[in-house]
Amino acid sequence: MTSFNAELESKKDWVEMFPFGLAVGAEHMRPVMIFKDKAKKQVLPVCLSPIDAGIAVSQSAIEADSSPHDLSWSILKKIGIKLEKCFFKELKGHHQYVELKFTGHKDLECFEARADDAISFCLQAGCRFFATVEYIEKSRVLEGEMLVAGVSRRPEVNPHPYLN
Repeated sequence: MTSFNAELESKKDWVEMFPFGLAVGAEHMRPVMIFKDKAKKQVLPVCLSPIDAGIAVSQSAIEADSSPHDLSWSILKKIGIKLEKCFFKELKGHHQYVELKFTGHKDLECFEARADDAISFCLQAGCRFFATVEYIEKSRVLEGEMLVAGVSRRPEVNPHPYLN
């Protein structure tokens, strides 16, 4: 994790990104969370799992009473841990990865996760999101490649839409 900390410190081109909306396509297409920079010029598409997209939508409801992440956040707050930032870090195959930066405990300062598993968790925490311009461009190319290749949920694996 130290090498990524050094990388974070050395890069001056991190752009703060803000959740903008959620795009849901045809039945077998993955939902996409759209992030934009403050000026709304840079657009970052982040593919989500159907479950994480559903959680993100329910959390954005005006009168959202609960989230599946409430218990986790109650435990983390009790021991003084707070999620401060989410850095969109790298692409591996058709997956985007993030580095989560925590404060409050020496054993949990950084944590790498797939973006499609982490976004609703990060939204619930109210953390800040960052990406480099290079990462944004690569993600836009990746989204286009996935659309052309037809990468999506595989209904033949499990016919239930929320379990693929």
